[in-house]
Amino acid sequence: MTGLDGYATLHDYIIGITERIWEGRGLHLIRRWYAPDCLMHTPSGPVRGADAVVQGTLETLHTFPDRELLGEDVIWSDDGAAGLLSSHRIASTMTHAGEGLFGPPTGRQITTRTVADCMVRDGVIVEEWLVRDQAGMALQLGLDPAAHGRRLGAADAAAGRAAWHLPALAAIRRGEPEAGAVRHAHPAAEALAATLEATVNRTEISALHALHDRAVALHLPGALSANGMRALDGFVIGYLAAFPDARLVVDHCVALEEPGRPVRVAARWRLAGTHAGHGAFGAPSGAEVLVLGITHAEFSGPRIARAFWLVDELALHRMIGARIG
Repeated sequence: MTGLDGYATLHDYIIGITERIWEGRGLHLIRRWYAPDCLMHTPSGPVRGADAVVQGTLETLHTFPDRELLGEDVIWSDDGAAGLLSSHRIASTMTHAGEGLFGPPTGRQITTRTVADCMVRDGVIVEEWLVRDQAGMALQLGLDPAAHGRRLGAADAAAGRAAWHLPALAAIRRGEPEAGAVRHAHPAAEALAATLEATVNRTEISALHALHDRAVALHLPGALSANGMRALDGFVIGYLAAFPDARLVVDHCVALEEPGRPVRVAARWRLAGTHAGHGAFGAPSGAEVLVLGITHAEFSGPRIARAFWLVDELALHRMIGARIG
């Protein structure tokens, strides 16, 4: 593997540059490792350019100046012309010490989980997909994610900010993945992708049970950790009830096998739906929402023994708030 600015593997590159940018305060290095016109997809809308990445990093450090990024896993693949693709799961500890998205500083110490998917070409990140459990952050800071998200959405509406996500909804409803989507022909990757699609698009919730161990360890939005299928049922059914016309496409699903470790799969997916039902997001608002989700799964034989589901539910409440604000 070449072209990684001196790093031997993509795993080492992702872990190394993350540490040097954040813990080492090498914010200037963002312009070295991110393309000038890189596209970053977030649940609150797309951002373009390395300078925008620098600004976002500065704002986060202002709010959480002691934020520490602890790399839990990097599920990566080398897909030739498609580029090097990584899915980096991070646990972060931090203190709310500055004004920002979550309001005045509370001084509270919190933890959260983030997944950053990156496409790397010639040692430079050219595209990134970033999902953080901001609902879990809000809860730890004493905020109601629904109320806070809807306040942010109402402010978006009052400021006349355009609904950036509407063009993507039509493509998802036609079942069209993103351009350049990568899906490995590996049994574990195929099983997870097929299960995600069957569960949402055909309401085959039984498919989840078939793929997961009955004692599966789960990490869900809202900083929730749980064991067993009842918790996963509740999470998924809450979404299907809230968005009865939900349609899901899998944009990226890769499997990684390494000696001494379980088979790990990273799946990135998008869901389009109308908030027309009583489910996990309160009374129906009619809002059209776009969910950007990333799932990391660890397999024991043919079943998933541990899974991480990353969705920014604060951003979803913000979309709903913009509709009703």
